[in-house]
Amino acid sequence: MRTTCRTTKLTLSIMIVSMIGWTTIAAAQSSDEIMVTATRVEKNIQDVPYTVNVISAEEIRASGATSLAGLLRDLPAAQITSTGAAGVTRISLRGESSSRTLILVDGMKITEQKSMDGTPLLIDINNIERIEIIKGPGSVLYGSEAIGGAINVITKKGGNRPVEGSLSATYDTSSAGNLFSAAIHGSLREFYYRVDGSQTDYDKRKDADGDKLDGTEYERQSYSLLAGYRNDRFDGGIKYEKFESESMVYTMPYPGMFMELPEWDREKLSGWFEYRNPGALLSKARLSLFRQETFKEFINNMDIPINPFMTMQRRGRTENTLDTTGVLGQADLQLNTSNLLITGFEFNIDDLNAVDDIRTNMGADTYTRSDAKQTTYSLFVHDEQMIGENLILGGGLRYSRIQNEITSTNNSLIPDKDTNFDSTVGSLSLVYRGINNTTLRVLYSSGYRAPNLQQLYMGTSHGSATPTLSNPDLDPEKSSNYEVGAHYANQLVDVDLALFHTRSKDYIATVTIPYGTGTARQFTNVDKSITSGVELIAKLLVGDFTPYVSGSYMRRKFEQQGFSTYKTGQPELSGRLGLRYAAQFGRSVTINSDLYARYAAKAEEEAADGSIDKTAAYTTLNLSISGSYPLLDDRTLMLTLEALNLTDKDYELAMSPIPEPGRHFLLKASINF
Repeated sequence: MRTTCRTTKLTLSIMIVSMIGWTTIAAAQSSDEIMVTATRVEKNIQDVPYTVNVISAEEIRASGATSLAGLLRDLPAAQITSTGAAGVTRISLRGESSSRTLILVDGMKITEQKSMDGTPLLIDINNIERIEIIKGPGSVLYGSEAIGGAINVITKKGGNRPVEGSLSATYDTSSAGNLFSAAIHGSLREFYYRVDGSQTDYDKRKDADGDKLDGTEYERQSYSLLAGYRNDRFDGGIKYEKFESESMVYTMPYPGMFMELPEWDREKLSGWFEYRNPGALLSKARLSLFRQETFKEFINNMDIPINPFMTMQRRGRTENTLDTTGVLGQADLQLNTSNLLITGFEFNIDDLNAVDDIRTNMGADTYTRSDAKQTTYSLFVHDEQMIGENLILGGGLRYSRIQNEITSTNNSLIPDKDTNFDSTVGSLSLVYRGINNTTLRVLYSSGYRAPNLQQLYMGTSHGSATPTLSNPDLDPEKSSNYEVGAHYANQLVDVDLALFHTRSKDYIATVTIPYGTGTARQFTNVDKSITSGVELIAKLLVGDFTPYVSGSYMRRKFEQQGFSTYKTGQPELSGRLGLRYAAQFGRSVTINSDLYARYAAKAEEEAADGSIDKTAAYTTLNLSISGSYPLLDDRTLMLTLEALNLTDKDYELAMSPIPEPGRHFLLKASINF
C-alpha cells in the first residue's frame, strides 16, 4: 500500500508538471523570434540543444524587482539561496548548490575563491539588457562551476540616437526599501556610450506577523561608464563598473551571534574587440579582457556558553581581496554553408589575499594572513553540422589546466604545496526541426568544478568554534548530464518539455577529523548525487488572455560515505500558475496584468546523524499590473504595481533562513527619453 501511494504521488506530480513551463511578460512573442548566445554564437533559441530561459529587456523594465535574484526567482528548477544576508543572494539550478552555478557577465565569469556558498549576484539590475539561463552542465563552452548551469547577464551598451536616457524609482513596503536609478546613453555615428548609476536602501524586513526582523537591512550602490566604436565590420570598447554593498546578517534564533558584511564590493575594468565578416571563412573573431577586484569584509562575533558561570566571547573579522585577470578569445569559422566551427581560449588568474583575525577572552587569539593564486588555461572547440534541411549535429570539447599555489602565509596549518590538475569535458547534441511546428533535441554534456583556493589552502574559521581545514589533495568535481527536450508552438499553444538526468561525483564536502584535543572539519572528495527531473513550458494564447503554469518536478539522491538520502533540502515540486491579460487602449496606452500563485512543496534535508531540517510547503497569491504610455518626443512612461503574498502567508524559501515578507507592495515608475 505504501509503495502504491508513493507511485500515485509520483504519477500525479509528473502529470501536474507536464502542464507547467516558463513564460514571459511578453507572452505574445513567438519562440522563433528569440535569439540567444547560449552556444557562444547568436542563433535562434529553437536551434539550441540546451534548455534556455530568457528574461528580456521589456520584462526587466516592467518588473518591480530590485535585484537580479528577484528576476530569477520563478525559473523552473531554480532556487534563490541565502546564508542569512538579505542583500547577498545566490542561485541554485537543478538541485546543484549555488557554488556549482556559473555567473557570467557578457560571457566572462565572476569568480569567488573564498566562499562556502558560491558566487553572489553582485550585479546592478538596471544595467542588464537581458539574461540567458543555460540549464545543465555548460562547462564545454563556459568552464568550471557550470555543473547545474550558467547565468549569462548581457549588459546594456549604447543607443539609437545621440542622447537617450532613463529614470526609475521603486518602493517596497515590506521594508521601506527604495531603488533609484538613472542612465544617459546614445550613439553618434559609429561611436556609442553609456553612463548609469543606482542606489538601493532597505530597512528591516517585516514578516507575516508584522514584526521587523533584525539583521535584514542592506544597502547597494553602483555605477558604470562605457564607450565604444562600431561599424559594419568592427565593434570595440571599454567599460568601468563599480558595485558596492553593505548587509547585516539574520542570525535568529541564535541570540549569542552577531554577523555583518560591512563591505562586499566588485570593481571591474573590461575591454573588447570584435571583427565580423559574414560569408567568409572567419565569420567572427572576438577578444575580451578584464581586470576585476572583489573585496569582502565579514564580522562574525559569538558568545558561546562554556558552563553556567562562564561564556567564551569570540570576535572574528575576515578580509578577502580577490584580484582577477581574464582573457577570452573566440573565432567562429564558417567551413561551408552547413558547418560552423567555434574555437576559443580562456585564461584566468585569481590572486587571493585572505586575513583572519580572531580574538577571544580565553587566550586563544589568532591572526593569519595568506596569499594564494589559481591560474586556469582553457582551450575549447564546438562544431555544428547541418545535415540535410532539418537536423543539426553538434559536439564540443574543452581542455583545462588549473595550477594552484600558496604564495605566502603565516599559518603553519597551510601546507607549502602546489596543486595542479587537468580536466577534459565534452558534449554531443542533436536538434531536429523536421516535424511541423515542432523541435526535438537530445543532449549529452559533462561538467566539472575546480576546488577553490579556500578549499585547497586557506580553509575557514567561521560558522563554528573550530576551524574548517583545507586539503591540497582535492580533485575536481565531475558530472554527466543526459537530456531530451521537445518544443511545440502554433498560434494557440506554446509548449516546451525537458527531461534531464544528472550524475555527479567527487563532490567536495566536509568531514569530521581529530583536531587537537577535540575535532574539526576538513574538505574532502566524498559525495556524489543522482538527479532526475522534468521542466515543461506551456501557455495558451486566447486573444488578450494567456493562462499559464510554470515549474519543475525533481528527485535528487545524495550519497556520502555510506550515507544515502533523497532528502537533500530541495522541494521536489515547485511552480507558478497564473493568468495574464494584455490590453491596448486607443493607440497609445498598453496595460499588462498577471494574477498568479507561487507554490513549493516541503523541503527536507537529512544529515548523516539522522537529524532532518524541514521547510514547510507554501502557496502565495500575487498580482502584477504594469502600464506604459508614450509621451512627447519618444518619451515613454511606465508604471508597475505588484501586490505580493496577498494572503499574508508565513513562509520561508527552502534554502534561505530568513522568513519571507508578509503582504507587501512594490511600486515602480520609470521613464525613457
